[in-house]
Amino acid sequence: MALNLQQASPGRIFIGRMPTGSDLVDEIERFCLERSVIAAWVSLVGAMRRVAYAYYDQTEHRYIELSSEMHHELAGFVGNISPRDGRPFLHAHASFGDESGETVSGHIMRGTEVFVAELQISELAGVSLVRTLDEETGLALW
Repeated sequence: MALNLQQASPGRIFIGRMPTGSDLVDEIERFCLERSVIAAWVSLVGAMRRVAYAYYDQTEHRYIELSSEMHHELAGFVGNISPRDGRPFLHAHASFGDESGETVSGHIMRGTEVFVAELQISELAGVSLVRTLDEETGLALW
């Protein structure tokens, strides 16, 4: 498969702080739905009270869900918003560090509870990034 890229233009930029105790995924998707954000790049810094994440088993084509009840610093986060089943869908991966410096990482899942998070949502205009099932990987991709 050849590299197939679309040209996007910058749209609105939203920046602020997420509410303490909120679900990271639910809150971002809700915000994007309310503001009609169709495509965006998402960045985040902060700390979580609880993390829920997953590892994708490429052979079995399924997510293995993991979680940690420990408090974690967000060490890295990269994500995007695009439509899936007619609604904004957050696809994000992150690394989290605990008090000993050990890290966990993976695909962010619902159940990740914010302690503090500063967020930027950078809208992408002029692109169509609808997620549909890719038979080869078993994932919903652009």
